Amino acid sequence: MVKSKEKDRPARKSMEELDAFECPICLSLFQGPIFQCKNGHVVCDACRVHIHGTCPSCREPVVGDIRCRGLENAMASLALALPCSFRSHGCTELLMHTERRHHEAFLCQHAPSKCPFQGCPYSGLLLYDHIHDAHSCLDYEVRFGRSAWRGSLHRSRPFKVLLDPVDRRVFLLLNGGDIRSGRSLSVVCLGPRPAANQLLEYKLKVCGAGKPGSLSLSASGSVPCMRSWAGQYPTDEFLFVPDAYWTFFNSINANVHVQSSTVNNALVFVFSATMAVMLALALKTSSR
Repeated sequence: MVKSKEKDRPARKSMEELDAFECPICLSLFQGPIFQCKNGHVVCDACRVHIHGTCPSCREPVVGDIRCRGLENAMASLALALPCSFRSHGCTELLMHTERRHHEAFLCQHAPSKCPFQGCPYSGLLLYDHIHDAHSCLDYEVRFGRSAWRGSLHRSRPFKVLLDPVDRRVFLLLNGGDIRSGRSLSVVCLGPRPAANQLLEYKLKVCGAGKPGSLSLSASGSVPCMRSWAGQYPTDEFLFVPDAYWTFFNSINANVHVQSSTVNNALVFVFSATMAVMLALALKTSSR
């Protein structure tokens, strides 16, 4: 009987130690930057935005520049297999802490995706069906078989939804207005990445505005995958469309083709690094 208690003791100690790695506000394991007040009370990056600069433990100000590097380093070296945050949705993966955030952001097939339309609270696993049924009156394009999406895009629209009924994926044709003398067009996917050795690649073509001698514009590249779009636009790898290409009705005709392709491990590493930058930009935008 004594031996049984001794066997149980390390497990209980591990669970108690694990509590030290949880944010005291949301009770989730720390991920990313950890901040502290001058008395050493810590909060996660997400909760820091919602406490309005005041420590909930001692009411001292939480200075945004004070990082708890010691706890961040301890989290990075945490040798413990943890369940995916979307376990309740059906994910059975056990991951090291250093792998968990990347898995949940890009790879988990059970992670919910958020509806991109402003004011819509939907976040779930059936984003394709949700948009097709709940937003049927809004402007979106349905893919024509295995070929491309073809349609018009108005200058004032921040994006156009592209639905793929074959793979039931949701893509966004982003229309950024932060470029001088034109617009930036790019393609993203709302949902998880394909299999580990697969990439989504796009080809984008914009026809001339019906003027004699005007040339078509085109671009191609890999498609970043994300669970939600918070209004951020890529700062590179986009198609620049000059103002002269927009018609009298402030629209353009665009063709978008997306396909999956097999890549080697080196390209997967480069693509993962690109998506990590996109994730950081999305988190920074959503925390404002």
